[in-house]
Amino acid sequence: MRENFESAAESLKEFEGGFSNDADDPGGATMFGIASASHPDIVFPITWEQAKDIYLLEYWVRGGCDVLAYPLDVLHFDCCVNMGVGAAGRILKLSQGYNDVLKESVDYQHHRMDRYIEIVGEKPKMLKFLRGWMIRTLKLLDRTVLTIWTQGG
Repeated sequence: MRENFESAAESLKEFEGGFSNDADDPGGATMFGIASASHPDIVFPITWEQAKDIYLLEYWVRGGCDVLAYPLDVLHFDCCVNMGVGAAGRILKLSQGYNDVLKESVDYQHHRMDRYIEIVGEKPKMLKFLRGWMIRTLKLLDRTVLTIWTQGG
C-alpha cells in the first residue's frame, strides 16, 4: 500500500545510511543502499530525496509493494532494496499460500534469512555481512508483525 512507503523508506536509514564502498560488497559503492553496480548512471553523492525517488520507482513499485498488505509490503520493500527485486520476488513466492498476512510475513522473513545463509554458503567472504543481515531481518519482524501481534492483532 502506497501510504506505507514513506515510513518504510525512513526505516531504511538505519540499515542503509550514508556512503559505503566495501570491496566484498558485490553492489560496489553504495549510498543510502543505492548500489553503483545496479545504478551505474548515478554519481555519488546523492541526497536522501534522490534516494527516495529511486526507492519508490525501482523498488517499491517495481517490487509490487503497492498490492501487498501491511506489514508484508514493508518487509518486501526492504528485501527488494537489500537483495534486489528478483531475489525478493522469489522469496515472496515461497511465503505465499497463507490466508493470514502476519503468518505470511513471518514466513517471508524466515525464507529471507535462509537466503542470507545460502549466500554465505555460496560466497564465504560474505560471512562478515551475515550478522547485520540477520539483525535487520529480526528488527523489521519485531517492528511490524510482533508489534501488531502484541497490540491484539
